[in-house]
Amino acid sequence: MARNKTAQGGISLRHKVTAWLAAILLVTMLSTGIATMAGQWTVRSFDTLLADNAVCYTVQNALKDETQAFARYVRQPTSETEQAYTAACTASEQSLAALPFDYARIGEERYARTWNLLQGYAGYRQERDAFLQLSPSADTYIEQMYHVMALQDYLAAYALRLTQATLEQENALYSSTAAHIRHLPWLYLGLFLTAAVLVLLLIRVLSRAVVRPLLRLAQASRSIAEGDFSSPDLPVKSSDEVGRLTGTFNQMKHAMAQQLTTQQALHREEVRNLALEKDLEHTRLEVLKSQVNPHFLFNTLNMISCMARLEDAATTDQMIVHLGSLFRHNLRTKRQQITLEEELDGLEDYIYLQQMRFDGRITVEKSIQVQPAAVLVPSFMLQPVVENAYSHGLKSREEGGRILLRAWMQGKVLVLTVADNGKGMTAEELDAVQTKIVQSEQTGRSIGLGNISRRIGMLYPGGKMQIYSRAGHGTVVRFELPQTQQPEEKEETLS
Repeated sequence: MARNKTAQGGISLRHKVTAWLAAILLVTMLSTGIATMAGQWTVRSFDTLLADNAVCYTVQNALKDETQAFARYVRQPTSETEQAYTAACTASEQSLAALPFDYARIGEERYARTWNLLQGYAGYRQERDAFLQLSPSADTYIEQMYHVMALQDYLAAYALRLTQATLEQENALYSSTAAHIRHLPWLYLGLFLTAAVLVLLLIRVLSRAVVRPLLRLAQASRSIAEGDFSSPDLPVKSSDEVGRLTGTFNQMKHAMAQQLTTQQALHREEVRNLALEKDLEHTRLEVLKSQVNPHFLFNTLNMISCMARLEDAATTDQMIVHLGSLFRHNLRTKRQQITLEEELDGLEDYIYLQQMRFDGRITVEKSIQVQPAAVLVPSFMLQPVVENAYSHGLKSREEGGRILLRAWMQGKVLVLTVADNGKGMTAEELDAVQTKIVQSEQTGRSIGLGNISRRIGMLYPGGKMQIYSRAGHGTVVRFELPQTQQPEEKEETLS
């Protein structure tokens, strides 16, 4: 199929607009070309007229200057008057040589008068030079002098007639040229009106083919954005790009309406499922609480701690105290968010127990550059990350290792990092971990990193969790938590 055809066989909108613009450009270039050529022709014509007039007047003035210089030289034959006379003669000969002598250009009359002038000057020059060879005492001196002066008068008359003939011919040429020039404004006006009509037609075509359909599309789009899919389909009046766009828009509207109906049904089903799942989780928690009474657990741990002190088992006593504190921290609140101070307090008990487990070969350092009581974090967020650092990053290192916990503010965003110098992960292992986190976010069944990432997404719009790792260089988990809420008052703890 040809490129300038649409799928329905019509001319494409691009080629329509291109054709109209080409027509307007052609008329504009034609107008400019005619105006330029007419202007150049007029300028050349007037330049020729002025040049011919200038040459004729130059000849007249040169002959007049030569006559006056000749008279002064004859009366006073000095070196100064001789030089002036010689210069005047040279100027006359040069001006005569500059006269146009082309029969095809200057015509019969000017050609004849120019020939008379040139021939007359040649005869005059011979008589003039012969007179200047005479001695003032010669018998024919005076007679020859008047004869030369008479020839000078004839030459002046010839030059005047040549000038008049030139003026008459140029007046006729000027009249003819002016008659043509008077018609140029009408020609320019016609070309301008033609271009203006083409522009108006183009605007009308574009309005009907592009602007109006696009306005209807914009109005229909606003209706769809407001959730109204009941408007009738837009009419498809052309087979170009705009027509195809309108048809596609109608199809898209029906598809979106069907998809919206499906999504609403799925959303209602999801809401019911979430409600059921929430009730199920609440039931499970209540069952767990009924099975393990926190007060009974803490009282039992206190009793064991007292027995350890009686038996001088100080280490055992401290481990039991920290374990009880850890349970108390994890069961004392139902809040989704707690202060960083509370999270760190619970983490201290967990770190103590892990230090005892690994015999102190793994150290934990903290760099907290914020007020822990003034920022909020998801509850039970740091312990799973630190546990991963112990279990997966540093457990297999016989020489031990180091865990670094940092916290600082970037504007209104709390940044937390948990880094270890353990074995790290390869790129494939890191991809597998991140894939598992994404899957657990979707299912909502994880209690580790996936659960933390899902809760961050729910509680902190714009918040995120990132993992960086390289084999042999350790792992870094970074949290970014925008702080948009103020910490609440602490709930009462279990005794």
